[in-house]
Amino acid sequence: MGIIIKQSIKGSIWSYLGVGIGFVTTAYLFPNYLTPDVIGLFSLLMAWSTIFSQISALGFNGVTSRLFPYFRDKEKGHNGFLFIAFMVTLVGFVLFLGAFWFLKPWLVESNIEKSELFTKYVNLLIPLTFFILLFTALDVFNKLLYNAVLGIFLTDFFQRLLILLVVLLYAFDLLSIHQLVFFYAGVVCIKGIVIFLYLLFKGELNFKPQLQFVDKRLKKEMISVAFYSILVGIGGNIVFNFDKIIVNQMLGLGSTGVYAMGFYFGTLVVIPSRALLRISGTLIAEAWKRNDITYIDDIYKRSCLNQFIIAAFLFGGIWVNIDNIMTILGPVYANGKWVIFFIGLAYLVDMATGANGLIIGYSKYFKMSLWFLLILIVLVICSMYISIPVWGITGAAIAIFLSFFINNLMRFIFLYSKYKLQPFSFRFVLVIVTFFVAYFIGSFSPKLALIWDILLRSILFTISYISLALFFKLSHDLSNAFRNIWRYTK
Repeated sequence: MGIIIKQSIKGSIWSYLGVGIGFVTTAYLFPNYLTPDVIGLFSLLMAWSTIFSQISALGFNGVTSRLFPYFRDKEKGHNGFLFIAFMVTLVGFVLFLGAFWFLKPWLVESNIEKSELFTKYVNLLIPLTFFILLFTALDVFNKLLYNAVLGIFLTDFFQRLLILLVVLLYAFDLLSIHQLVFFYAGVVCIKGIVIFLYLLFKGELNFKPQLQFVDKRLKKEMISVAFYSILVGIGGNIVFNFDKIIVNQMLGLGSTGVYAMGFYFGTLVVIPSRALLRISGTLIAEAWKRNDITYIDDIYKRSCLNQFIIAAFLFGGIWVNIDNIMTILGPVYANGKWVIFFIGLAYLVDMATGANGLIIGYSKYFKMSLWFLLILIVLVICSMYISIPVWGITGAAIAIFLSFFINNLMRFIFLYSKYKLQPFSFRFVLVIVTFFVAYFIGSFSPKLALIWDILLRSILFTISYISLALFFKLSHDLSNAFRNIWRYTK
């Protein structure tokens, strides 16, 4: 667990520095200088390009995650693995170009009425898809070299810093709205170039083919994993991006922008899990290779508990300040309040179940991941089409929460039935008690001017939560991390 905690802390530091930058951009600059339509455009471009890049990968990111440990050997250039990976990636992108040419008229026609701005910039999906495809492939490879932090740095900090600078240029009338959109797309693309250059200068990019290493058995397994990874990858991206597409289709680009703003604040809850699950996935893959169930059980229990403690703290910190957040965003985004609540609650549930998806995905039952995702897709789409006409964008967030809850319950039951793995203990009850006590202490503070009110509520909630967490000894990992931070500060 040492490498997990170490990289989780490093990744979380970059993530929360990025959160600070993203907060300034999203909470202040976006509402004051951009219309909901422009914010919706950014969200929709990212949603479509992420889905297209996942399809274009042809499932090879799943092959990397699952089978790279069998190729790993730096002295031998990892036995030609990157040659195969880049050939598959190139073929996938060429197929995307053909598909995009075919789909473009439909994308334009289906958005011309409610989302005309999107139709003007639909061609940006080509470079966005390519560079997201490149970045994702190299990031998966890099984290399997036990570096889960770089991808987080580039996505959560570096990219957000550049977006802040671009929006500031627009705010000071140094960019037109047309230039802003192109600069935004360029910022998203640049991280693919950066990670390529990083791995190149580290000597990790070896494209020499060694096809003789891939015997008949390994080739068959790679094809099998790739096939299922295509379906799993598409499913995962539909779940995490299709909500914005559905909101856009049903309510228009402006409502998509409001939903995207609320979604941003709700997803702050999940940020710490990114670093933890990235490195956990690598260790879980290695553990399955040696069939070490005891080690997997330890990661499962500790990741669930640690994530739940952190997620509850972040969710409480957001909700205790929700009225202040809505004041900052302004009346245009008032409908986003309950989007924040239900998206935050959805990710709280997701973090409380820890690495269940990774454990299944790297096990001999990895094909079950597909069935869980197919069920999740059906749940999300059906519940959205039912709830959005009734509750609008709040209905979309409710649909995400219910779908996450049901899907994680199913994964929990599956792991328990197959391996007797279950992560929950009485400590989870203590976390819930800690959350409610700290929340009520923070929420009953006297109402002050905006900035002072945020500071007072946040300080009261934070002190209460951390004090109770240490008193109850909720997690040895987090207690040790806190002691180390305190010792270093002293």
